[in-house]
Amino acid sequence: MPSQPSPKQRWAPAFVLLLLGFVWGSSFILMKWGLFAADGSPLFPPVELAALRIAIAGFTLLPISLRHWKSLNKAQWLWVSLIGTVGSFIPAILFATAQTALPSAMAGMLNALSPIWTLLIGMAAFGIAVQRNQLGGIAIGFAGTIWLIQAQQSASTLASESNPSIFIPSLLLVIATVCYGISVNITREKLRGLKSPVIAACSLGLVAMPASLIFIIGDIPHLIASHPDGLRGLAAVSVLAAFGTAGALVLFNQLIAWTSAVTAASVTYIIPLFAALWGWWDGEQLNAQHLAAGGCILIGVWLTNRKAKG
Repeated sequence: MPSQPSPKQRWAPAFVLLLLGFVWGSSFILMKWGLFAADGSPLFPPVELAALRIAIAGFTLLPISLRHWKSLNKAQWLWVSLIGTVGSFIPAILFATAQTALPSAMAGMLNALSPIWTLLIGMAAFGIAVQRNQLGGIAIGFAGTIWLIQAQQSASTLASESNPSIFIPSLLLVIATVCYGISVNITREKLRGLKSPVIAACSLGLVAMPASLIFIIGDIPHLIASHPDGLRGLAAVSVLAAFGTAGALVLFNQLIAWTSAVTAASVTYIIPLFAALWGWWDGEQLNAQHLAAGGCILIGVWLTNRKAKG
């Protein structure tokens, strides 16, 4: 007769799930604090902020990458470098750039599209079977995305007649979720023999080197030393990198080990909640349309992840 799970075994995955949702949901407000000073003026340039984030994350996981780099063959290094570029560096740049014009709460909601793109890319590139309810989820998720962008544009127009279109920043976030979808499928299909922490550490380690160069030759070192909010911005990006990028990976992999990839993916539903709460706490305005559109996206993601019974 199989043994019953202990209270620790039952509650630990739920706790890690909530903690992971909090950590990833907090990453958007941390990015905002690195991009803008306390008075709302620009602080760190977005591309340089993304480079600093990736550099710190890569060096945080350096002990793992140094321990395992010899175990990878040439083909694996090619895929790992692609994951580091497409799955980490490019999305970091896109998110930072987009958040110069979008609220952090909206960025968190649009980030929920990642599982939908994962399914679509898996279907198109790797022949993954898609069920009818999943196709419906994809349609609902994209409808929610259009609704959310329209709601934010309307709110921005009411707040300021001169406010520019948010279509391009929103598109950058959608492209970032496409990048995540590509990365997940490459990891699943091309690197099955490698453990997830090794993939993440080596991929971040590879892109950390060019990222460090971008940071060193950029304006951030001078801004840290001379701007009144320079150290505040550095602290925000450091926490974002160490916990929101490197630390979150450890939590996510542990959650998969305890449960399953499907259960771990349910963190997608929690991230927008924490992102919205942080945005509200920081004074961002969210109306009923924002919340309804965000809920529409989450329903689409739920249907996309749900497998038909029988």
